[in-house]
Amino acid sequence: MKYTLLEEYDYDFTLIGISCHAKDYRICWSINQRFGYDFEKQEHDLEMLNDNKAETSVHSLYAYYDDDNHNELFLISNRNSNGYLIPEQRHADYMLMVKGAVSVDAKLLSNELKEIDTVLTAFQINVMDLKSRKNLIF
Repeated sequence: MKYTLLEEYDYDFTLIGISCHAKDYRICWSINQRFGYDFEKQEHDLEMLNDNKAETSVHSLYAYYDDDNHNELFLISNRNSNGYLIPEQRHADYMLMVKGAVSVDAKLLSNELKEIDTVLTAFQINVMDLKSRKNLIF
């Protein structure tokens, strides 16, 4: 008899793609200034095995916990020299992930992100449409 373990992941978060040419620390600082957040660089970056399983792709990770709304926010770099965290979103340089108790108006948040000088565009991403959505589970 053969048993198969099926994994089910919780994709209950809002995901916004951000296109900009700024370094990760600069866009993080700009978001902190705009929204009054306090994103901090995490001790460990997000590491993923590339499709060829030969190389590890390392993506910078910043986190902030919003005490007022009980939400966790993560700013993740989408690209590095070894590839993309979410290959089907190559035009996004960063991903802003919002997890938590209070739902976020993604359209409003995207529009406010677009007002930051270094941001070229920001847009909501439907997580369930992504083939590589498992890369966002950490």
